[in-house]
Amino acid sequence: MAKKTIGDCVSEARVILQDTVTPYRYSDDELLSYFNNALYELKRLRPDLYIGSFGSDLLIYTTSDLSTEVPFASIAFQPVLLYMAGFAELRDDEFTVDQRAGTLLRAFTGQLTGRGGAV
Repeated sequence: MAKKTIGDCVSEARVILQDTVTPYRYSDDELLSYFNNALYELKRLRPDLYIGSFGSDLLIYTTSDLSTEVPFASIAFQPVLLYMAGFAELRDDEFTVDQRAGTLLRAFTGQLTGRGGAV
């Protein structure tokens, strides 16, 4: 299986968000911001995924990096999507969306730590 790209993360997060028709509700820059934040959380929760580079600073990815391979093991791909979608939904002000956002963010942590995490 081919390694996923950062652009794949953005596209697949859009599917979770039901944001696949232009004009998009969430910009690529906004989703990439959530992607970059997810990397910090990923490193905090699963430092074992960064063996050999733990002391290194994380790169900040922009729209010019959409074709770059994801900088983490494929095991973390789905949790990163959940994190991106959860934070995107936090910006909405509807109560039901807040509940969904919380569920997505708990699933991110649960899938990485083995403490639940089903969506």
